[in-house]
Amino acid sequence: MKHRMVLALIGAGFLALAGVAQGQMYPSAPGRDVDSFSPSKKTRPSEATGVEKNGVYDETEVKHSWFSFTKPSEKTPEAQFERAEKLRQAGLFKSAGKAYFALVITWPRSAQAAISQQRYAEMLAVRGLNEDAFDEYDKLIDKYVGSFDYTSIIEEQFKLAQKVMNRRKGKFLLFGGWKAPERAIPMFESILKHAPRWDGAAEAQYMIGVANEMIDEMDLAIVAYMNTQHRYPESPFAEKSGFGRAHCLYVMSEESPNDEETMEQAYAAVVAFLNTYPKSDHVEVATAYRDTLLRKRAEIAYNRAVFYDKVAKQPKAALMTYENFVRMFPNSEWTETARGRIEQLRPLAEKAKK
Repeated sequence: MKHRMVLALIGAGFLALAGVAQGQMYPSAPGRDVDSFSPSKKTRPSEATGVEKNGVYDETEVKHSWFSFTKPSEKTPEAQFERAEKLRQAGLFKSAGKAYFALVITWPRSAQAAISQQRYAEMLAVRGLNEDAFDEYDKLIDKYVGSFDYTSIIEEQFKLAQKVMNRRKGKFLLFGGWKAPERAIPMFESILKHAPRWDGAAEAQYMIGVANEMIDEMDLAIVAYMNTQHRYPESPFAEKSGFGRAHCLYVMSEESPNDEETMEQAYAAVVAFLNTYPKSDHVEVATAYRDTLLRKRAEIAYNRAVFYDKVAKQPKAALMTYENFVRMFPNSEWTETARGRIEQLRPLAEKAKK
């Protein structure tokens, strides 16, 4: 009988832990007003998640098993918060984080829950657990809106996303490790979801493009850069995104030299950038891109005319192609040769008509 009771208790404990792992640690609060989560508003024990019986705070929403890792050390949220604060002030950040977390789990609707959720995220950030800290800030935003300085939290999340984007992983001896910027992309996307009009939103959108470019996802980078230009045209990141888009298309055209469509898009993007931002710091590089692309486009067009002329032996088609080439590229290195060939082909084209 004793063995069965122990097994039952262990089973109940694992079920409780499974509930926490699946995100059931934050019970919903139907019918509650947003203001009820404000830490500045006094909340009596009976108004939170428990009732006071004989001076002891009794949880009514979350019960802990006897070996629960999230069971609070104190009997009330006030005492638990005070304990967590003392641990934080003593520099015991891991222990403080556990204390804050236990409070949020046990008394999610208490007056101390919102600030404890924020402190828990802060403790994770101090310990360098940037992605975990970001996720906990997300939970703060989702569950306790109105109970904290929204802008400051978004700013903290942006700093965390930047750290994740630039952090090197896998360092070993003389090896510098590598970056994993793709892990920061959903973080920037979350920031834009929660604060699309935040002052730093344009930069967050731009950073999505940068991160995708860093992992050679050029198509996704181009989309992100275009979104920055479209949504935040007055931002300084619109200019950076304009160059980023042109650069990505240029790289793609270099990797696929026979893809005329990509080459045309790259040329159009570079010309648009130069026309829109003639005083940009990127003008010199963009001009070099333009000249390189212009020459390649001219070479392809000239070779097409030569094909009709020398290989296909179609003087009429060759004449039209040479004429189009001269009209489109009047200053290329092949233009004079093309003009000379046009004069030679005109009599042949006239004979072909007859």
